[in-house]
Amino acid sequence: MWSQCVGRTGAHLRIFPPRHPVTPLRSIRTFPTASASATNPRLILGIETSCDDSCASIVSSDRTILSSIVTKQDHSSTGGIHPLSAALGHHANLPSTIAAAIEHARISANDLDAIAVTQGPGMASSLGVGLSAAKTLSAVLRKPLIYVHHMQAHALTPLLTEAHPPTFPFLVLLVSGGHTMLVLARSVTHFRILATTTDDSIGDAFDKVARDLGIPWTSAPGAALEALAAQSSAGGDIVFPIPCRGQPLFSYSGLKAAVQRHIESHGGSGMADAQKASVAAAFQRAACAQLEDKLSMVLRPSRVKEDARHRAYPRIDLDGAAGDEIKTLVCSGGVASNAFLRSRLREHLDGLGRRDVDLQFPPLSLCTDNAAMIAWVGHLIYDQRTKDYSRHARPKWSMEDVPQ
Repeated sequence: MWSQCVGRTGAHLRIFPPRHPVTPLRSIRTFPTASASATNPRLILGIETSCDDSCASIVSSDRTILSSIVTKQDHSSTGGIHPLSAALGHHANLPSTIAAAIEHARISANDLDAIAVTQGPGMASSLGVGLSAAKTLSAVLRKPLIYVHHMQAHALTPLLTEAHPPTFPFLVLLVSGGHTMLVLARSVTHFRILATTTDDSIGDAFDKVARDLGIPWTSAPGAALEALAAQSSAGGDIVFPIPCRGQPLFSYSGLKAAVQRHIESHGGSGMADAQKASVAAAFQRAACAQLEDKLSMVLRPSRVKEDARHRAYPRIDLDGAAGDEIKTLVCSGGVASNAFLRSRLREHLDGLGRRDVDLQFPPLSLCTDNAAMIAWVGHLIYDQRTKDYSRHARPKWSMEDVPQ
């Protein structure tokens, strides 16, 4: 596969081949304007290895993505990601990924002002590869290092990509293979978790159901499930449970189990394709319904206090603030690339009477793991730059513990 470079000038999109093939690599590139380059903006290299994608990106302080390279690993033969295999893949892929990011940005390594790297959360062995590379580059190039929280970067991506970035405070729905969280972002470094999963993530549930259905996949099982669900012509003939209604938490283990039981009782992975599509669509509806339920607990207008049976609507406390004050909802993470989810969230907000809430998603290429978001947070917390190489990977790291 050839690497792809994309440049944007105003509203025009240009796609052109690179100077030479870079087989497993894919690149997104946004060229700076003349006026931006004249200001000599700060340049930061971002490195991201929290899971199995090896990512490197150069981003300037004027919100220009000079390059964004992602090298993916193929785990279809093993049915999932194994930590050791992922780490070995990073060892093989990360050096050329970083080199490609610098080459596509048309800069030299000495032009960098700092190196930002994911410290956590994620798989310890994978994080370690990225951290070692970043520390080595920092020492050799004599550039400061910036340690970044992976989910903080997902949450703040719209500050990089949106023409009208959200203003604090705003709501963030983080949906990925490792996390399902509803978060209140008060500042670049101040987050409050309003709801999180008690067991499995929505992304993990998508992947598990895809494997149970025996759906062929190459890039991601969850994406294959979404494509299959789109082929369903059935309505709501299959209904799966929606746990934790009215509670400030998510749970996907019960939904996974319910879908698995249904599949096993209807012929397993050998069921007809039409049946598989119906199951995939029903699962997708139930998975998204949980997200909608938590959003209702925050964003339902304060004037609407009871349902038709005069029962008080459950609410999530915002430390005394009213949900009416929230004007932006950011949905980020790998699952945010799901088109069904995107349309459902907008419909749900409108149904709540919250057309005033701006629903923002990162570009599809920046929903999944990438290093552009890491480099951008490096700019936002540039005052935290350091030469401290003693910090280690933090596989478990709450967003509420991000350094202020």
